Amino acid sequence: MLLINLGSAQAGFYGRIDGRVQADTYLNDSGFVEETADIRFVDKQRGIESGLSLAFRQGDENEANLYQLYLEKSLEGLISSYKLGRFERADSLGFYTLDGGVLKSSSDDFLFTLYAGKPSRIDDYTSVDGDALYGFDVHFENINLSQLSSSILFNTAVARIGWQRLEDDAHETRLNWGLNGSGEIKNSVLHGFGLTFNGSYLSSDNTTEQLQFKLYGDMGKRSRVQIDYETFSLDEPYLSFREQYYSVYANGRQTSLAASYYFKQNTNTKWITKGRTVLRELGENGYGASLGVELREYSGTEYVAQLDYLSLDEDRVVSLYGETSYSFSALIKSRFSAAIQSQDKWLSGNNQAVGVEANLQQMLRSGLYLTLSLSSVWNTHLDDDYLFALNLSYRFDERKKWWSDE
Repeated sequence: MLLINLGSAQAGFYGRIDGRVQADTYLNDSGFVEETADIRFVDKQRGIESGLSLAFRQGDENEANLYQLYLEKSLEGLISSYKLGRFERADSLGFYTLDGGVLKSSSDDFLFTLYAGKPSRIDDYTSVDGDALYGFDVHFENINLSQLSSSILFNTAVARIGWQRLEDDAHETRLNWGLNGSGEIKNSVLHGFGLTFNGSYLSSDNTTEQLQFKLYGDMGKRSRVQIDYETFSLDEPYLSFREQYYSVYANGRQTSLAASYYFKQNTNTKWITKGRTVLRELGENGYGASLGVELREYSGTEYVAQLDYLSLDEDRVVSLYGETSYSFSALIKSRFSAAIQSQDKWLSGNNQAVGVEANLQQMLRSGLYLTLSLSSVWNTHLDDDYLFALNLSYRFDERKKWWSDE
């Protein structure tokens, strides 16, 4: 690895290289071998950053994907930086790559971003394809909101607003926004509060595409009440092992309203209760409730348990989920998960499911990690699922070391 000693500044590489072998039933009982690399080069003195992210997969169908290959340069003046090439973006459209460019203009409390290019989908992520995408985002920090009354005082907040145009068969035009803030309440049961308001409006169809609102209040140092409202639409969402057993995600548009109560019993124990209503585009409306607990031990061991009930019209689902993280030593870490679920659905009938997942990671030497992943789901009236994966990862970050120019 080449590093250039620049006196007070330094240029160097950092990132990771992975090799993975996986077999599972999610890809029609097929297996694959995959090599991935995510590498960055930074030269702080010259204000340069470049990135390379790629993957090669060998299986039933061999494929190669180039996720990122870009150059970013910092400037002085009105334009603070530019980026050219293929790079990753995440917004209301999902997680995708953009072949194009970005211009940024910034100050202490302001950031303006202008981007344009051709978007493409990244693997199984909810994302977008199109002929062209362009738009801008404006971020504001340290916003001083007005004091609502003598007892309600806002702290500084952050906000963003954006416009974008997607050129495809539909020619979509949308507005994106977000607001995050917190404050204090004097002479009240609620000592502090916070709010989040994010969304996107599809102006080409005059519809609200996504909307998320969260409001919480702290009742002292140990408890918090929270209200969440969310409406969104997903097509073929990718769910993690844990999300499969208590999430309310489904294809199509859905709206949920939830009320939660968090109670910190002591330094290591936190309880969570939640009630929610669910409205779905396909007519499956209902309600749900959850009870969860998180335990953290001094040895680094963590325990998570959650009991979830969901009723949607004639469908009933009861799930019990548990997870623990344990460090056998400074070199060996693990995470174990298990779930039991009872489904009674009008279309598919009754099904009992038991799922387990295990991840074991060992550091072979500095920067080199070997991870074993296993998961299996047994069903009474559905097909069983399994996954086996072995991952070898090399992580490096040489920016903090001093090497001579060789």
